[in-house]
Order: sequence, then structure tokens, then C-alpha cells
Amino acid sequence: MLSDNDKIKWFDDAVKFQLDGNIYLVLKSRKNGVGSWAIENTATFNVLNSNMEWEKELPVAKRDAAYLIRTRFEFEAAVSMYEQFKMFSV
Repeated sequence: MLSDNDKIKWFDDAVKFQLDGNIYLVLKSRKNGVGSWAIENTATFNVLNSNMEWEKELPVAKRDAAYLIRTRFEFEAAVSMYEQFKMFSV
């Protein structure tokens, strides 16, 4: 039987897609059938925000509505935003 930590790791791996190097598209939550995704840099523990800037991933207790609006996206929006980020960050 899996421990709680093993279950968490399995779940994280199941909903994480590598985009480039240390950058991943990660499912953070699901409400009413809609996923909330973040673009994470696992090397720096940063997330890409809607201003196309990296910011620190905050602990759950410190995430306010503004933070979630800036750093969480529907799947298609997250993929599109990352494609735009790649075009302008070269």
C-alpha cells in the first residue's frame, strides 16, 4: 500500500507535463470539471504569471485571489501563454 507521501508524488507526476527542461505545466486544482494549471520552473520554484514574469510559488496559506488570478490558468490558456513566452524570451 502507498504511503500518503507516495500518493502525493504519484498524483503530482500524473498531472505534470514537461514543456522544456525544468519547466512544467502542472494541474493545481480542479473545480466544476475545469482544471487550474500553473507553469512551474522546478529549478527555481517559480511560476510564470500573466505578465509573462516569473514569481515565487507561494505556500498555500499565503495565496490570495490576486495571486491565483495571476498564476493559474485553464489548460489551453496556459499552453498558449507559454508559447508566447517562448517567442518573446529568446
